Amino acid sequence: MSNAIFHSFQFEYKGVLIPEFTIESGKLIRLCLPNFDSNGGDLTGDFRYRLLNHFEEIIPKSKYSKEYNRRGILNFTKSMTVEQYLSNALNVDRNSAQKIAYYLKLDVHDKVDQLPVGKRKALSIKCDFEKYDLLVFDYHGVSADQIEYLESIVDVEIAKGKCAIVIDRLEFNQEIETDKNITRIEIDAT
Repeated sequence: MSNAIFHSFQFEYKGVLIPEFTIESGKLIRLCLPNFDSNGGDLTGDFRYRLLNHFEEIIPKSKYSKEYNRRGILNFTKSMTVEQYLSNALNVDRNSAQKIAYYLKLDVHDKVDQLPVGKRKALSIKCDFEKYDLLVFDYHGVSADQIEYLESIVDVEIAKGKCAIVIDRLEFNQEIETDKNITRIEIDAT
């Protein structure tokens, strides 16, 4: 019995060749992109978001997990607390929100928009993994002191049988994956 969820054939996206891979239950695919393509074009920012949106569109029952970010008129309203975010995102009571916040090592009274990027991403990823079995997301903007925290949250979800595609920067990756549930694919943009 196969635990394959989706097979992605090799394809070219915006001039960058994305190799073939299979997403399996309990596995994470780490696509490592360089900062620039062979013509010096930016492969971070807009390219990364468009590629993540592309995966969400072609992979059934997947979710592009984005961290909380207040914009526009909402900047003038009251900041949302971790407890409010969890209650709204998961439709859970206060006790459940407190348990999840404790698991994430967050204070329920912390303002979500004031959390470091790594903790905001962990919060949204945890909430999305409660609803979806397959997520696509990135580690962009996560500081070196937060990456282990974020990866530990993701590793627990992968161990539960969830799966993910994550886009990471090639320049910041370790040489060898230490977790057998992670398949690292280096993207050569030349």
